[in-house]
Amino acid sequence: MIAVVALLFLLHWGAEFFIPLCVAIVISYALTPLVDLLTRFLRYRVISAAVVMLSLLGLLALAAWSWSDDVQAIWQKVPVAAKTVSRTVQEFARKPAGPITEVKKAAADIESVAKTGKPAAENPPPQRTEGPTQISVWQLLWTGWKGAMVAVTQLTVVMFLAFFMLASGSLFKRKLVVLSGEHLAQRKFTVQVIDEIDAQIRRYLWVMLIANTLVGLGTWSVFAFAGLEYAGLWGLVAAVLHTIPYFGPALIAIGSFVVALVQFGDWRSALGVGGSSVLVAAIVGQLFATWLASRQTRMNTTASFIGLLFFGWIWGLWGLLLGIPILAIVKTVCDHHDDWKPIGELLGR
Repeated sequence: MIAVVALLFLLHWGAEFFIPLCVAIVISYALTPLVDLLTRFLRYRVISAAVVMLSLLGLLALAAWSWSDDVQAIWQKVPVAAKTVSRTVQEFARKPAGPITEVKKAAADIESVAKTGKPAAENPPPQRTEGPTQISVWQLLWTGWKGAMVAVTQLTVVMFLAFFMLASGSLFKRKLVVLSGEHLAQRKFTVQVIDEIDAQIRRYLWVMLIANTLVGLGTWSVFAFAGLEYAGLWGLVAAVLHTIPYFGPALIAIGSFVVALVQFGDWRSALGVGGSSVLVAAIVGQLFATWLASRQTRMNTTASFIGLLFFGWIWGLWGLLLGIPILAIVKTVCDHHDDWKPIGELLGR
């Protein structure tokens, strides 16, 4: 128990080290087949890894440049969206028989009866409250700049780690095999475990790729049918953000709701657009992807969901992204260790 608590504390305390390391490992697993294929033609693995990483960065830059006009157009509509939402909420709250007005009146009556024994007046005098603490503009700028620099630094670390892992190839695997023992049976056992871990992670990456593609296509189709502007961009963003379970689809739902409210000026249409994105993410992403991931990684759905909650508690959003691959590795190791087989049985289907 002390060792388990110490391990949990280490994972939480060392999140800034473990998260980039795990992300780089996942990226290296995803790009290893491409590097292996290029190595047959370019001969040197370092060159192949450099070509793959530079191509990946180039594709990301090209995608950002291609969609920059649409992103800028949406960003320019943010003030209009804020005013539209504020105006519609105020109009909704000012209705004489509106639910918000009735709830406010009921709350005021309950508070007045508790204090004076009489119901509150129709228009109670406003109470003076102390305003929130003023935050300096320079503090906001410094906080934003610091967060941006941290994100850029972590992204750079992840890219370099992934490049070094791709360039090294099977070097560390061979070292693990050598360190596993002097007997041939021990080394064969280690090779078997490593190959099983590779297969588990690659199966999960295929599941994530299929699920994200289906979510992007489904979101684009639904938004285009509803007449929402920039439906293609929304589909791309939905496919990317769906990599983060639960939180990513929530961002898409909120953003599409606000944009639809500005474009159509109707709460029903906006709720329909936002709800359709949630429906697509729920059917394709949460139900299908969770089921397929548990099937391909040979884990039961309940264990996968509990694992996501656990790693999300430790590492936040990154834990939700990395939870299932880590659970797949843990299950593989437990299945091949006699003392830990009950844990593997608990995680398995």
